[in-house]
Amino acid sequence: MSYLKHYTSLVRLPQILNSGQLLPHMDGHVEKSVVWLSSDSFWEPTATKPCRTDNALVNLKFWEYRDLFGCIRFALPADDSRLLTWRDVCEQVGLSRVERRKLEADARKRGGDPKQWFAVPAAIPLADMSLEILSINEWRTVS
Repeated sequence: MSYLKHYTSLVRLPQILNSGQLLPHMDGHVEKSVVWLSSDSFWEPTATKPCRTDNALVNLKFWEYRDLFGCIRFALPADDSRLLTWRDVCEQVGLSRVERRKLEADARKRGGDPKQWFAVPAAIPLADMSLEILSINEWRTVS
């Protein structure tokens, strides 16, 4: 069975565990709250978020992000009926073709591939997913 992954930082794990679910959020581009997932097998490049310094936002390399914040992922079966493709999400929220292409181009510059993006437009109970933590460069399942 194949899985889609929601990639995030280890520092967010207590908040996620306390809620018992992955909560949807707006990302500033898509005006609909969703839980984003990726078919990337190691790490979704767009999950590497910039870091705020005193004066600016700094784009981090993956290993810098990993070392500063830690990396976790939640796996959801790829055949889950709640899943939407990137295009489905764009259509549902009315994102124009120009806006979609700009976001896709920006993501590709960071190593992302929109064909690997999926979303669930609702909270996902943790019971529906498995959790893995990145240890150096190896994903380890947490029971």
